[in-house]
Amino acid sequence: MELLDGERVLWQGRPSWRAHLSFFVVWIALALLPVVVAGLLRANDQGTGLPYWQWLLISLVLVALVIGWDWLQRYATHYAVTTQRLRVRRGILARREQTARFERVQNVNISQSAIDRLVRVGTVEFDTAGSDVDDSDFRYAGIAEPQRLVRIVHEHSQTDTGL
Repeated sequence: MELLDGERVLWQGRPSWRAHLSFFVVWIALALLPVVVAGLLRANDQGTGLPYWQWLLISLVLVALVIGWDWLQRYATHYAVTTQRLRVRRGILARREQTARFERVQNVNISQSAIDRLVRVGTVEFDTAGSDVDDSDFRYAGIAEPQRLVRIVHEHSQTDTGL
């Protein structure tokens, strides 16, 4: 991120892997399904056509794909809060970047499900003054310790406005 004159980074981060626990539970369970089915068929002497080690290899490749896909999605998203602006950048090859001046922030909201609270992740939404609905909301989804980010923004806004 190129900083403007006098600008410094207050906070930056990416979505936490903990925010995707439900994704891992579902997709890794599905990825392990071939080896489980092959093991059950082998235990019942019903042969699967492929040796068991090949089913294990298929499941391991699927698990690696699930983990790789999640890592790629999280790596492709970068959030930053500076002394002058908010920024959300998404994408690797094609990029979409959303920026708003810090003084345009009107509201800061945190949303967390019960599971999000257990794993200490959440979504911080910054409502900004803007004409376009898509460009006026900044969602920092799946970040670790969202209360910390809100505290940083609040402290900065107090020092900036002299409150």
